[in-house]
Amino acid sequence: MTAEECRINQGLLDHVEALGGGYVWDAEVFSVTLMDVPLEDDKAIALCGLRGVQQIALDASRLSVATLAALAGIQGLQSLVLAKRTFTDNQRTELGRFGPEIIEAGGEG
Repeated sequence: MTAEECRINQGLLDHVEALGGGYVWDAEVFSVTLMDVPLEDDKAIALCGLRGVQQIALDASRLSVATLAALAGIQGLQSLVLAKRTFTDNQRTELGRFGPEIIEAGGEG
């Protein structure tokens, strides 16, 4: 990862903390969590700028499928944990085609 990518990541992670979320970013794990923060699309889409992130876990109750698809498309993302949201079979298929494991962590909350 370049110094510029690290700088961008740190700015985005500062944004995550300001929203009430958290993260782990070390040599072996890079995970972001916003499970207790009901985000709107405009706040969540910024996470697409992260480089090297392995897992994102968030409250998806207010997010559009388009935003979730954009997040699922982050290069190298291994899993996307989505809480407080239920999906149709078509939506699951759409999200699943991007590659990371999609984990539904509970329905509407």
